[in-house]
Amino acid sequence: MLIFKKYRYFLVLGLFIISFCLGRSVSALAKNHKSKTSAPTIVIDPGHGGVDPGKISASGIEEKNINLSIAITLRNLFENRGYNVVMTRTTDCDLASENSKHPKTEDLSKRVDLMSQDDVVVSVSIHQNSFSDTSSSGPQVFYYTSSDKGKMLADSVLSTLNTSLSIENPRQIKPNNEYYILKNSTSPVIIVECGFLSNPDEAIQLTDDIYQQKLARAIYFGVTDYLDQADPKRLQ
Repeated sequence: MLIFKKYRYFLVLGLFIISFCLGRSVSALAKNHKSKTSAPTIVIDPGHGGVDPGKISASGIEEKNINLSIAITLRNLFENRGYNVVMTRTTDCDLASENSKHPKTEDLSKRVDLMSQDDVVVSVSIHQNSFSDTSSSGPQVFYYTSSDKGKMLADSVLSTLNTSLSIENPRQIKPNNEYYILKNSTSPVIIVECGFLSNPDEAIQLTDDIYQQKLARAIYFGVTDYLDQADPKRLQ
């Protein structure tokens, strides 16, 4: 009988300890979930994809692949700082449904839908430039003409890009009221043209992993500087 009572005592004690530990684990998971969902959400949009290669250099370098590579690096930087990141694509694809009658419009519309969610504080669309003058080089950033926040974001990102890349003849931010993504998104959005694929030297540079990382870091710091100015409480 005494042995039975001791056994029952240790059984109850063991169950109590297990329940206590499980309770702490659930509480910790709930706390972590709450922290994650309350973090700022940033949409990163690697332009083009799938059947749409975007710009193509004289040597055959396709814009869509560079866009995705830079975007993935940029995503990792934000996630490492605790931001929620939504990617419009993570593979070589577009967002249009199969057999779509208007694939380009549907693709852009779905990107805009992701950028226009209530919790999105910033959207960044990654692209590469091209121009008839093959000497043109360096980054350029577009924002929607009537968006003060977009202008502020564009200025912050281009500033860090020009500084990080040591651009000798920096460009100015450029307003635009025609690009679909800029005029239809509700979150502050910019289009970052990282460089010119029409420039043979820069086209090669844009495929370099280290240079892509440098671009991503500059964009990251430009966005976080903007968020710090716009609302310091949003930063982690």
